[in-house]
Amino acid sequence: MNHLYLIGLPGSGKTTLGRRLASHYGRPFLDLDAVIVTAAGQDIPAIFEAEGEAGFRQREADALREVAARPEPLVVATGGGTPCFHQNMEVLRATGFPVWLDVPLATLARRLAAGAQANTRPLVTAAHGPNSPETLENSLKRWLGQTLAARRRFYSQARLRCPGATSTRPAAVVAALAEAGFQF
Repeated sequence: MNHLYLIGLPGSGKTTLGRRLASHYGRPFLDLDAVIVTAAGQDIPAIFEAEGEAGFRQREADALREVAARPEPLVVATGGGTPCFHQNMEVLRATGFPVWLDVPLATLARRLAAGAQANTRPLVTAAHGPNSPETLENSLKRWLGQTLAARRRFYSQARLRCPGATSTRPAAVVAALAEAGFQF
């Protein structure tokens, strides 16, 4: 197992925590979405617009396999849907230590509604239509609940689940990783 992979719903802090964990362990950090954007030469909304979700998911699977094959140990923030398509969870488990950041839905909805992320993630943007009577936060919470229901079976295959507040504190995650036997 070479890599430490962070998985979870959008807004769970995979990138933020990933950078902190990479610094702690003295390892390089990669954001899988950034790898996809660099390879495609366009941002994720443009990829979705040109190729649809299926095209994006294929690019995501290709990027994951390229990153997974790298020999140096990495800390990798995956996209929220990465484990759920193209047998990606098998790749994550075979080449690293996947950690599920299981953040409460209300917290995720608040984060996404408050940040510019809600305007840059195609699936999140689609969760709140222009004529929706719900507040953005309520629409996002409903969408996140539906998304978690569909993704839970993949996320639950992670080698470690960091629930709630544990998932946002680097020291707590490092301690949980050590207890679970993870080491670079």
